[in-house]
Amino acid sequence: NHWLRSINTVLHRDCILTDKIKFGPLALKAKLVLKTWSGLLMDEDSLPDDWTHTEEVLVAIRPITGIG
Repeated sequence: NHWLRSINTVLHRDCILTDKIKFGPLALKAKLVLKTWSGLLMDEDSLPDDWTHTEEVLVAIRPITGIG
């Protein structure tokens, strides 16, 4: 799914942008990224408190039912 891949790309980019070594004072605050994506991640309860440097974090999409 192209849309899901695009959203996951944005999530991955946000995580990369929290790197203070690479981006110094321009780095995003991890707390902002965590709050922005809260409630949208797959298996969020099993992730560490700060998952911004975790490899496999994906957006969870529930199937749409009852259309029509």
